[in-house]
Amino acid sequence: MAEESLVNLEGDGFHATPPSPHSDIDINPNQRLSSVLLNEFNYLPWERAVSLALGGRSKLGYVNGAIPMPETTSPEYDAWLCKDQLVMSWLLNSMDRKIAEIFSYAESSMTLWKNLKEMYGNQNNAARVFQLKKDIAGLQQEGKPFVQHLGKLTTMWNELNVYRPHTIDAAVLTKRAEEDKIFQLLASLSPEFEDLRSHILMNPDLPSFSSVCATIQREEVRRKVMTLDMKANIPEARAYFSNQKLGEERGYKGKKTGLKCSHCDAGGHSRDRCWILHPELKPKFPRDNKGVSKGSYNPSYKANHVATTSSDGALKFTTNPAALINEFAMFLHKKQGLGDSEGPLNQCDNNQTALLGQFAGFLAGNEGVVQRDIPGCSHQEDDW
Repeated sequence: MAEESLVNLEGDGFHATPPSPHSDIDINPNQRLSSVLLNEFNYLPWERAVSLALGGRSKLGYVNGAIPMPETTSPEYDAWLCKDQLVMSWLLNSMDRKIAEIFSYAESSMTLWKNLKEMYGNQNNAARVFQLKKDIAGLQQEGKPFVQHLGKLTTMWNELNVYRPHTIDAAVLTKRAEEDKIFQLLASLSPEFEDLRSHILMNPDLPSFSSVCATIQREEVRRKVMTLDMKANIPEARAYFSNQKLGEERGYKGKKTGLKCSHCDAGGHSRDRCWILHPELKPKFPRDNKGVSKGSYNPSYKANHVATTSSDGALKFTTNPAALINEFAMFLHKKQGLGDSEGPLNQCDNNQTALLGQFAGFLAGNEGVVQRDIPGCSHQEDDW
């Protein structure tokens, strides 16, 4: 190494030779000290790998304080600063890019090392131990070569040994046994308990097994209560929206006094309810609720209520479907072989007229209808 002196045997003793020039490895600022970059979960194995790499280069004293910073006026300051910045570049290159951006403006390599330990070294490792145990238990070969499968397992075993070194302390072993029970319980929970599982694992000190069970039980009761409340509120919400929608659909019924449309100058409605501007608001059924649709409305229905004179001279109103009579008369013409060349409908013979009268009387609920009262079958002017 650069700081080590090489000795040669000359005559009676050893004599130190000047330090050899720095190798390319020692002066390369882009070098990585570890093949695994530092992330949010692997500080302990990363810290050990980097410590070994720095110790092999006689640079560990720059991060642990064994090689302190000299005074700025000292002639040794420039040489120390050069090596310290080299160590800092190695550390930054051995981190994940996002983490390196956080610590890129550290004043020295020792400050950088302390900040990393405060942020990642003192955190609770229960979450990482839980994840490692879960991954080890669920790892399958799945067609991979055995060497690759064994390497994956060995890597996780080694990391787990860093978080849980071997010990014979009974208290530590008892605590780990209870932690393993908690890990197995949390791993068996349903996915909807993921938030609770994360909250328990991120505690500074992992709770006891009984405390974890009580917390899970309370969370389950809370979820059941909230589910019942939501189910109870669903009918009320549906009724509210149904009534609101029904009120909007029936908004066109009835005239509101004091309203006048600014478009058609008609009263009883406003501009936003005007059927001329908004034809989609026009009702599809008549307001007398007789079941006649809007599309089947025909002005000829006005002629269906005609006045007939009874034998005693009293004027009575009967239902006389003129359109139906005309269609029936046309049917009789075709049935009897009468064509359009034989004349219009009002020139039919007496027998046919009598038949039409009987048909009209049947529809009107009377015994007969006088010929002059039948629309279209008199010598008078047509009334349709």
